Amino acid sequence: MKERLTRRLAPRVVVALSQIDWPARLGAALRRRFGRRGRLELFFAFDDPCSAVAVIDLAERVAGRDVQLLLKPVVARGIPDDPAVDQKRSYAIIDAGRLARRAGLTLLRREPLTSEQTAYLAEWTAAAAPSPALTRFCVAALRRLWLDTDGPVDRGGYADLWREQFGEEPLPAAEGVQRNERLMRRRKPYDTPAAWVHGRWFFAHDRLVQIGERLDALGWRAAS
Repeated sequence: MKERLTRRLAPRVVVALSQIDWPARLGAALRRRFGRRGRLELFFAFDDPCSAVAVIDLAERVAGRDVQLLLKPVVARGIPDDPAVDQKRSYAIIDAGRLARRAGLTLLRREPLTSEQTAYLAEWTAAAAPSPALTRFCVAALRRLWLDTDGPVDRGGYADLWREQFGEEPLPAAEGVQRNERLMRRRKPYDTPAAWVHGRWFFAHDRLVQIGERLDALGWRAAS
């Protein structure tokens, strides 16, 4: 009886869920009709190795799609007063190392960073408008933080990366970071990296393929 009921109800559940998503599909079609790009919001933290994997991957994944990658750095994340925060940060390095190897990357840094060590990078990034230059800076900075070296976080070196992309000095904006943190809370994710794709959110580092499939389903396929 239970098996028969499952067979009968499962297709209906799938159809119901697809119908719930119709506003996002309609919205995506209207955006394309009026020449507007898709949007992939990615909440990430520079002190988070899983964010490094997600930003690097998604920057490549949206290339060739008419999709804007909106990078939204945060500093405060996770569960407030979480007693296991240190253990989670240590495990994040193990998890990111596994994900990096799957993507053909190597995570060199083996010790966690603190949010205080990289907060200025989030402030610089939050102060800038979305652009290819900003994406290139974030990719380069995260590579340097997690993949290219395990040494001290040298502010001067990251300022050089910024000047390479923008030709000017970075301007910090703590209010931009706070705005991103408020938006992330409204979107419902509590930790990074989290992607918001037209009404649906994903823990980005574990759902990179699914994010690409979501863009495909909404009509933003990669150019062949």
